[in-house]
Amino acid sequence: MAYAARSVASELGKLLNKRVMVKLVDGKTYTGRLIAFEPNALHVVLEDVEVEGSKINRVVIHGSRISEILTATMSVFDAEEFANILKERLNINPYAIRVVPEINAVVIYDKIKVTEAGVEGEGGLAHRIYEVFKEYMESKKHG
Repeated sequence: MAYAARSVASELGKLLNKRVMVKLVDGKTYTGRLIAFEPNALHVVLEDVEVEGSKINRVVIHGSRISEILTATMSVFDAEEFANILKERLNINPYAIRVVPEINAVVIYDKIKVTEAGVEGEGGLAHRIYEVFKEYMESKKHG
C-alpha cells in the first residue's frame, strides 16, 4: 500500500466509532457513527444513521459515491504520547509496547489494548494502565 493510501487509512482509523457526516457526490448527506471502512475502495459503514430526517440502523456506502467525510470532534487520545507515558510511568520495556497508528491504539505485551474508548485486558498490569489512562484522559480534557 502506498504512503498516501496508508495515510488515508490511518486518518479513517482515527475516526472509527466517532460521529461523522458523509457527503455524497449527488449532494445526499448521511450522519452516523463510523464502525468500519474498506481502505482500498473507501467503502464505509455507518451505524445509528440520520439521513433526510429519517433514522436508519446501519448503512454501507460505496466509496465511489463519497465526496467527503467530515467530523466535528477530534480525538483527545494520542497513542504515541500515551505509549511514552507508559514507558516512563510504569517502566514497561519499550519493546513490549506497540503503537498502531491506523486505529490510534497502544498494544502492550500483545495482551492489553488501549484506545480512546478505554483499556481492554485483564490483570494487575491492565489495572495499572487503566489508572494511568484515567489520569491521562482527564488531563487532556481539562487542558
